[in-house]
Amino acid sequence: MGAHQLKQPFGDEPYDEVRLPAAPLVRVLSQLRFERLSVLDSPNAARDYAATLSESYPYLDTSAELNMVIGGGQVMPQATHQPVWRLRSANKSKTVTLTNGSLALETTSYEGREEFCKELHRIAEALQGVVKIPSINRVGVRYTNQLTGDPLAELSEYFRPEIAGISATSLGKAKLQHCLTQASFSESASDGLVAQWGEMPPNSGFDPALPVLNNRSYVLDLDAYHQEAAMDASPIAIQSEALKLAERAYRFLRWAVTERFLRQYGGVV
Repeated sequence: MGAHQLKQPFGDEPYDEVRLPAAPLVRVLSQLRFERLSVLDSPNAARDYAATLSESYPYLDTSAELNMVIGGGQVMPQATHQPVWRLRSANKSKTVTLTNGSLALETTSYEGREEFCKELHRIAEALQGVVKIPSINRVGVRYTNQLTGDPLAELSEYFRPEIAGISATSLGKAKLQHCLTQASFSESASDGLVAQWGEMPPNSGFDPALPVLNNRSYVLDLDAYHQEAAMDASPIAIQSEALKLAERAYRFLRWAVTERFLRQYGGVV
């Protein structure tokens, strides 16, 4: 099998796993969504949940959820009354976010899909110990890669042509300022992946939750998801589904990138 570039992003082609210890990951995020629960309208349940995880997530902050309202040619944030509880690890590398309708795990220090999904199981189990969630309706796992520095000068060596696109094309007298592509894929009525890729200018961003970089960057953002009206909310079922989604995103990555990419970021190929 080896570390070859896959021929299809959603096929059954076998491959060998290649660990990337220096991967350009700036964030890995998994979110569970469920219907609003009456018990979570009280802050007591959220406080109990924070107390349950306080040993590994000692820091807490709360805020109101922001919605983006578009009108009059402007995009403006609008606060709602929906509270957001954020629990942060001691080194601030992991964040658990709870709202009345969602639970998310985010990390900037990714240790592999097995460890990440194991932690997702743990925080879901802790929530079920405080609030009985009958079912969930969506699980998503999202990987955000952001390349900077020398690779931007030779993107065609790092990505297949479909992904490098116009960023790897000679433009004569013009210089590309910004290019961000979004594509949505469905494997079934319940399963899909949303991919974003492209070149970002200095001091700009494509996601308000991520820090803005002061230099140019190239983004590959992969969000794999599974959604149904009522899915098993047990922690083991959530962990299993998240692992499948992480593997789907990894398969897309292996289709999108070259061996040069794998070697650049620490892969043994």
